[in-house]
Amino acid sequence: MNSKRLVGMAVMVMGLVLSDAIEAADLTGAWKGLLSSADGSQAEVQIDFSPQGFPLYSYTNNKGLTRQVELSQVGQTVEYVPPGGGVQRMVVERVEQGPGRLSVGIVGSFERASQGYLDQRQEAALFEYALVPGGLKMRVTTSSTSHFGDKDLLVGGDPDAVVAEGVLQKLR
Repeated sequence: MNSKRLVGMAVMVMGLVLSDAIEAADLTGAWKGLLSSADGSQAEVQIDFSPQGFPLYSYTNNKGLTRQVELSQVGQTVEYVPPGGGVQRMVVERVEQGPGRLSVGIVGSFERASQGYLDQRQEAALFEYALVPGGLKMRVTTSSTSHFGDKDLLVGGDPDAVVAEGVLQKLR
């Protein structure tokens, strides 16, 4: 057998083994790592996935109770009063799943009225997850706007988009 053919077979077998390893790994449990953005900023994140492979959204309500909700269905809405008041609302706009990958798009809003002033914030976020040989690649794209004002004057902010990505490791 010539060496070129042997190398070709070895590469093909390694590809199959690697492919099986990626598919055998699953999007469940807790994953932790560092996300970096183009401006050089970094943030450590931990993402928890349900046994069905969907991300869990954690929040604390104004009574101090922590809740977790699986983000798995388009149209799903989570609404609560956070500590400090106001209303936080989050809606799942998109869920796309494939072998070793998942994308979840959400739109969130926060509103609080106090002494005749209204504080409104809106944020859209796309969370993309893909199993890779080094762990779980995560990419987050967010776009946010803020408005603050009273009945006579509304001050709006320009949309601000941020992209951050990194590879997370599964916690045991």
